[in-house]
Amino acid sequence: MKLRLMICTIAAMAPAAVLSTASGMAQAQPAPQTAPQSRTATPVINGFTVEEVARLDQGVRLQFDLYGTPGGNATLNLDGANRALHLTEVEPGQYTGHYVIGNRDRLKPDSRVSAELRLGNEVATSVLREPLVRSDVAQPVETTRQLTTKDPRIAAAAPGASPPPAPRATERPRVARYCTSCGIIEKVETVQGALPNPRPLASDAAARQYYRVTVRLNTTDTTQVLEFANNPGYRTGDRVRVNDGVLSLDKQE
Repeated sequence: MKLRLMICTIAAMAPAAVLSTASGMAQAQPAPQTAPQSRTATPVINGFTVEEVARLDQGVRLQFDLYGTPGGNATLNLDGANRALHLTEVEPGQYTGHYVIGNRDRLKPDSRVSAELRLGNEVATSVLREPLVRSDVAQPVETTRQLTTKDPRIAAAAPGASPPPAPRATERPRVARYCTSCGIIEKVETVQGALPNPRPLASDAAARQYYRVTVRLNTTDTTQVLEFANNPGYRTGDRVRVNDGVLSLDKQE
């Protein structure tokens, strides 16, 4: 009788123990963890190159390659260029593009080229370390264009022009044509006394003095002396013509 009562008591207590154990196991289960928020990776530029050219002339194409973090947006800026250059990602992490030189571009062999690789709000920068032009090609030397003019004052004011040399006192003007009767007056003298061969219209005042003009001819480099009863009105340095003893100004350049 006692054995049957004990078995019934154990059977009545079993469901409560099971429920207590299940409740404890449910409370012991850990809470599910929340996945961490994703962060944008910081871009990195690993390499930056250019295919060097022989000349930076109009129509020449400059090829650039940039290597770095994939999935970004790459842009180049060239000093002297009229616009920026956007590179295309041809393979993961490899960005390529070319720039065609225009007539308004002013690129030089040492022009600075900078690159930007943008990924979200993060930006990486780099500067090209190699020149745009091959070192084994001789570059043309820039020359200063000088102003051509007959006026020495304008020529001296031109940028890069040297001042005209001062003319020598004994230097005679160059003759651009062949003229046997042309010359330049070297001397004009007033001589006291009567003219050796007085002219019929010479006045008494003129008879007491006369004028001697010395002309050096251009072609023969010899001198010729002409005498006048009255002041002929010529000065040293005047260009003249001598025809049969008659003196006249040479007005032809």
